Amino acid sequence: MYRTEECPRCIQIEGVLQDLVLAHRVVAVTSSHELSGVLPEGTRLPVLVDGEEMIQGSDAIIKHLEELEKFKELWDKFQSYACYCDEEGNVE
Repeated sequence: MYRTEECPRCIQIEGVLQDLVLAHRVVAVTSSHELSGVLPEGTRLPVLVDGEEMIQGSDAIIKHLEELEKFKELWDKFQSYACYCDEEGNVE
């Protein structure tokens, strides 16, 4: 994640990244000009780079992390030999 030092929501985003126990690196810069050659020109900070995907803006990053959290919950749920059933008794 690339962010500026004065980004108020970036602390929240970093907390979510830590809570999800996702490997990540945070790069704090004073302006997006410092990232010339690293990110495409015109990129707005904060920006989260997830593989080939680049998510810009705090709201979009939070939404992306919420989707990752749901995926991670399902991933963790099915990483055991347990059987899960819904409210009607159907195996998930």
